[in-house]
Amino acid sequence: MDGRALPKDPNPTFMGYSVGRWDGDTLVVDTIGFKDTTWLDMGGHPHTEDLHITERFRRRDFGHMDLEVTFEDPKAYTRAWTVKNSINLVADTELLEYVCAENERDRVHLVGRTAPEQEVKVAPEVLRQYAGTYEVMAASGSAVVVQTFTVTLEGSQLFLEIAGKGKAPMYPLSQTTFSPRYLGTYEFVKDSRGVVTHLIAYSTEGDLKAVRKNIVEK
Repeated sequence: MDGRALPKDPNPTFMGYSVGRWDGDTLVVDTIGFKDTTWLDMGGHPHTEDLHITERFRRRDFGHMDLEVTFEDPKAYTRAWTVKNSINLVADTELLEYVCAENERDRVHLVGRTAPEQEVKVAPEVLRQYAGTYEVMAASGSAVVVQTFTVTLEGSQLFLEIAGKGKAPMYPLSQTTFSPRYLGTYEFVKDSRGVVTHLIAYSTEGDLKAVRKNIVEK
């Protein structure tokens, strides 16, 4: 906030390097220098070290702030895009400390794909059986959908999309189990006829059963 420019060759970090300036009553924050090992969102959208994020904060009135965030990364995307959000003041509250490592139970499992798993090859005709839409219902017998998993096949690569938030590649751990990196582990389940009827999403928060829509008989 002291008027300096962005560095020409910053050392990449997880949070990047930010400078701020005022444009009238709007605070403009430019950030570059991100490591390319992170994702833009939980949908798995990637970026490169050329990512440039511009945030524009403007307080509309007391208790309400408008936020615009523009993403530019010419090495990963053909054009820039902007998302808008509003930030509301919540009075009489405290900003609580949050540490990801507190009660953290995942680290021992995040070992990547083992050598045997890296040798797993799943035939395209098998992957094709898994493509479809899977829904998690609110309760047994309920018609209320609380989560949707969309599985698609592009070439020989299976992708997972959760609630329309972007696709993430699913890497095979076995002929029926796949993992889109840190988004959990997913197992496709067949009935006695060999028809894929549902998937099970395994995570530390609990396992979810998602029933396949429009089951096609073999």
